[in-house]
Amino acid sequence: MSEVKWIKLSINMFDDEKIKLIRTMPEGDKIIVIWVQLLCLAGKTNDGGAVYMGQNIYYTDEMLATICGQPVNIMRLAIKTLEQFGMIEKYQDGLIEIANWSKHQSTDKMEQMKIQNRERQQKYYYRQRLREIGYEEKDIPDDLEALKKEFEKPNVSLTLPNATEVRGKKLEERSKKIDVRSKRNTLSGSDEPDRVPYEEITDYLNEKAGSQFRSSTKKTQSLIKARFNEGFKIDDFKSVIDIKTNEWLNNKDMSKYLRPETLFGTKFESYLNQEHKPVSNNSANEQWLNQLDSLMEG
Repeated sequence: MSEVKWIKLSINMFDDEKIKLIRTMPEGDKIIVIWVQLLCLAGKTNDGGAVYMGQNIYYTDEMLATICGQPVNIMRLAIKTLEQFGMIEKYQDGLIEIANWSKHQSTDKMEQMKIQNRERQQKYYYRQRLREIGYEEKDIPDDLEALKKEFEKPNVSLTLPNATEVRGKKLEERSKKIDVRSKRNTLSGSDEPDRVPYEEITDYLNEKAGSQFRSSTKKTQSLIKARFNEGFKIDDFKSVIDIKTNEWLNNKDMSKYLRPETLFGTKFESYLNQEHKPVSNNSANEQWLNQLDSLMEG
């Protein structure tokens, strides 16, 4: 990621309740200084609020203490305090993430990025649906408005409910290809350790939720790897994605939580063990059309 040269701080920062409470604690002023230093480090990393040194290299408490010019015990106290106040999140592998990072950046720029992301998701959704009902790539418009108009055609709207079956077949075919590759690796007697399938899991989430998350993002990789280190397998990830998309996809308040940091976080196992009620074909078609209506309204 490219480095930014500044971060944005609110002039009312010291009126914040959390800041006031921290300053009353022993070493409170040092903790506040460390908080600002972590914000600066996140700005240097420029990866959505993540704080890390480089490729698969995360800061230890000792390293951060050296960088911030503080004793290790003060650094550990600061990390624990900021975690408890919900200002940061520290993962098992050492990755630190600033909560609500967008608060510390340009509001106008963030709003523009949200609009662009929403438009990209809508375009992705429309294109996928058109591909699934038989459109060739050359016939699919690139402009969002043109895509919406294409969806208003009667022959398209009538064909869309059948796309559920096509989508299911594609997912089944992709699973078969993955199984073939796995068997080939086994037969070849390769001693290379299994790699964490970041891309496959992220693609499956994007396919099911109509999102565009990147498998190369440090935060996403850290979450997936942490769950793999706990012994979960790729089928577990797919089960969690299936369960929560079935539950949240058409809920305006909950659909925003169909993201790696929610699905693959500390509640992963509880989601996995949640009762999964299959959706009937009619219900699935109805949900799909409701989602389409919601997107077109957006």
